[in-house]
Amino acid sequence: MSINTVNPYANNNHLSTLEQDVLWEFAKLNDKVKRASNLAKLTAESPNEALLAELRTLEKRMGLVLTLFQASVWGVIQDSQAIEEARIHQEEQEQYLRQQQQQQQHNMSNEGYQYGYGGGQGQEQSYDDSRGWSEDSMMQ
Repeated sequence: MSINTVNPYANNNHLSTLEQDVLWEFAKLNDKVKRASNLAKLTAESPNEALLAELRTLEKRMGLVLTLFQASVWGVIQDSQAIEEARIHQEEQEQYLRQQQQQQQHNMSNEGYQYGYGGGQGQEQSYDDSRGWSEDSMMQ
């Protein structure tokens, strides 16, 4: 009888059904641990060269996978930083353009005031129209 197929605690009247099932699971686990221990002892006494060669190959591949994973994480971090820097740069450009537009509007309003286009603010200035066209357009 195998412990994996038959519960040795099933006919015990002093245990509840739950206790019987829990003890059976512990017994199965104990059996698996004993078998793993015996296999480890056998392997330690006479190592399997083919298995060791396969494990070395696996170890090299895992190192390569780790390196590639680290490189991809680094790439993602760099991409996110580049996107953030581009966003900040774009915001700075937009702010600069807004400032330029405001400066131009301010300059235009000041020029209008200076030449009499200020909408009645202060003393208005006008052009001197007393001269004729011929005087303005003469070349010397």
